[in-house]
Amino acid sequence: MKISIVIPSFQQVAFLPATLASVLGQDHADREIIVNDGGSTDGSVQILERASVAHGFSWESRKDGGQAEAINRGLNKATGDIFAFLNSDDIYYSGALRRVVAHFAAHPESEILYGNGNHLHADGGVSIRYPTEEWNFERLQSECFICQPATFWRRSFFQRFGPFDESLRYALDYEYWLRAGRAVAFSYLQGEPLAGSRIHAATKTFGERLPAHIEYLRVVLRHGGTRAAVLKWLRAVAELRAALPAPPSTRRTLALRYSWHLLRGSWEFGVPWGSDLFAEAKAALVARKYSHMRRS
Repeated sequence: MKISIVIPSFQQVAFLPATLASVLGQDHADREIIVNDGGSTDGSVQILERASVAHGFSWESRKDGGQAEAINRGLNKATGDIFAFLNSDDIYYSGALRRVVAHFAAHPESEILYGNGNHLHADGGVSIRYPTEEWNFERLQSECFICQPATFWRRSFFQRFGPFDESLRYALDYEYWLRAGRAVAFSYLQGEPLAGSRIHAATKTFGERLPAHIEYLRVVLRHGGTRAAVLKWLRAVAELRAALPAPPSTRRTLALRYSWHLLRGSWEFGVPWGSDLFAEAKAALVARKYSHMRRS
């Protein structure tokens, strides 16, 4: 059973060698590697040139429309039975592909599989275990518990649900899981982690938390998230907005700012206000939920 792995990359010279090594070192030999680089100028191209000569994988480097486009272009070229994408700062652990193939071979009814993973420091050391959970679609709407680099799906799954949404910058994988999850039960491979997801200063979801959470909220709304799930993401957006620096003339307690952004966000994102939102905004003020934090 052949696995096709697409690696989107841009300016990741510090991490790309470890990513490639983690794939090339797998003990499942029937694999296809497709690297789509977005026109890097940091030495990534030289790494790809040398590695492809030594190991014979496909790659190209040119300006593109972003991560999702690079992934889709690779998946559309893929010839494998099983698909995956691995960001160029993430890694597979030893034996990961063998375990994935064994699962799909033993479970022909399984269309998509996710396993455990770790969050990694920039130096590759383990930070914390990724908070993976048993499959539950309703829970997925409130918490993205699927570790993207530890996720694999059949070619037929990709044909059924189509490409990743190229308009998304942060939530492209989360949107895909929500899009498919309403129709398909994902398989969860328990046991040792399959992959490591690196967290560092240049990571989009780490360095751009507010726009990332706004996009998460929008995709949950797009896919008919429960009110509890929508309010969870709306709260997160309100908290991040409340923590932004404000000019001295508009200084208020964080509790007041949180309450304001909670109600403002409900209007902005089309979330019906309802008594629960008003009650929460009032409770934040009464309890002075954020009074322990320094004012801006």
